[in-house]
Amino acid sequence: MSFKQTSRAYRRTIGRAFTLIELLVVISIISLLISILLPSLSRARAQAKSVHCLARLKEFGNAIAAYEGTYATLPPARWTPELLPQTPDSQGNIQPVPANLEYGWTEILFKYVYRDNVNVPKNYPVQRNIDGDRWEEYFTCKSAGGDGVYSGSYRVYLPSWSVGTYAVDASGRWSENTRPNPNRPASRENIRPRMPLIGDANPMSERGDGIGLDDCSYIDAGEANYAGSDGRANGNRFDDRHSGGTNYLFQDLHGEWSTRLRDDLARDYDLNGVIDVTVSP
Repeated sequence: MSFKQTSRAYRRTIGRAFTLIELLVVISIISLLISILLPSLSRARAQAKSVHCLARLKEFGNAIAAYEGTYATLPPARWTPELLPQTPDSQGNIQPVPANLEYGWTEILFKYVYRDNVNVPKNYPVQRNIDGDRWEEYFTCKSAGGDGVYSGSYRVYLPSWSVGTYAVDASGRWSENTRPNPNRPASRENIRPRMPLIGDANPMSERGDGIGLDDCSYIDAGEANYAGSDGRANGNRFDDRHSGGTNYLFQDLHGEWSTRLRDDLARDYDLNGVIDVTVSP
């Protein structure tokens, strides 16, 4: 091949190649498409987690119905378990059981769902996700975040769960200093139809002492939107982690997402139309 033919072939090859400007244009278009699609994919992922959470709440409702079939009430929000004899460890030692050991509704529902006794000598083991191989997938919301042992993703709302154990004045107003009895659960027939039973909760909450591991498994009157001692991080409250809203299981055992109910409960604890706080939170 002559020099002239070689030069002509080289020019044809160069003519078919991308220029730097063309490459930059293509990269810019791809980047633009990714920037448009990623938020949509993120929203779809968040929506899928919210739907999964609602399905989990419905499973709780099925377990509650099974429990009610035997006892005609909700499970207690707080109770003292009668543990089976503890199994010795590899050294033959048996871990002592605390004298004031407390369990909650999650331990009972786990038994009714999986037909498996919870036998752990620690307070609220399921709610705090101790022994995560057994409980993490069931009692943890996929949107809650957090790893390892933490206080759980769902809590019962005590003004519904233990209705009738609060002191209410003649006008129907609840006191912020009201002391309910979490050991006495209510019958669903005595709960207002639009009252929540269980809701998304702040997974890293505390209950007053700042330790963070003293979880009691419930949200009391006046706590629906309580921020806690260091702001939102540790408040024992309902959590708006699903697109600015919260998933709830209601008195009739249906699940629903709401952006307003948390604020409503912070003012009117039992949704009877009487504002229970002098200053709105």
